Amino acid sequence: MDEIREFLQFWGSPGRFPPDFGGYRFLGKAVNELGKAKFGPDWTGLEGSPPRLLMPKSVWGGIPGSELLAEPRQRLTIDDLLRKYRPDFGRPFPERRPFGPVVAPFTDGQWEEGLRLARENDAKSLAIRQRFAAVANSLIECLREGRMKSALRPERGGEYSAFLSPSSWNSEEIAGRFSLCRMHPIKQFTAGVTGDGYQLIFVDIEGLEKLLATAAPSAGAAIPTWRKIVEMKKNDPTLTKPKIAEHFSRMGKREFDRHWEKAREQYPLLQKAGRPSRQSEND
Repeated sequence: MDEIREFLQFWGSPGRFPPDFGGYRFLGKAVNELGKAKFGPDWTGLEGSPPRLLMPKSVWGGIPGSELLAEPRQRLTIDDLLRKYRPDFGRPFPERRPFGPVVAPFTDGQWEEGLRLARENDAKSLAIRQRFAAVANSLIECLREGRMKSALRPERGGEYSAFLSPSSWNSEEIAGRFSLCRMHPIKQFTAGVTGDGYQLIFVDIEGLEKLLATAAPSAGAAIPTWRKIVEMKKNDPTLTKPKIAEHFSRMGKREFDRHWEKAREQYPLLQKAGRPSRQSEND
């Protein structure tokens, strides 16, 4: 199974997570509980399987400004985005060739729009990754300091192991454990995420509940302001800049304008969210 698909299947099926038993809770449940505590409604539960990054890799120090500088796979990605989100371009399906699909040539406008769509996708994906990393880091810190305990259990069931030593979490290379909430009981610091001998990770409920009680909402710190602006405009296309600015009343005008310009670069439809007409202002 494709790794991304496996992660999506895992995090998309929380109802299949093991139930609480003997004072233990499955790590996957703990991740979602802490995520909701820290990020509220912004936490979807799918942060462990973020969208792929689609922006073409830099060539000679910059993003390919032309399809001629892009790899075939990158051209295919841009073509997929345009056919999905800009059907008005009327792009044909790629031709099947012996060495792989070949896409139709792009106009300069189509290529630029494809890059914009890729940037938009990647900004969303990076925000999702930031949320997941923030939750994983909080749990790792708590486990490393001994404020919460952890244990392993065979995937098919059975007895829990003895509590893992806090030193089992004393590494900068263990974020992979959170991909499928598994680890190897002997090769604890291996780079793998699953396989023969890997077991499910559980944490003690008492320690988790103490952590949840002190978890402060931090969605604003993880989601960039410009991204919030874009999402507001998407949710309500009639919003004008002054109306959107009202939601950031604690922010100075100069600071808001800086985020606004960033949002407009990523989402051109914000060009239409300028100052309302005099008639609408007087309404």
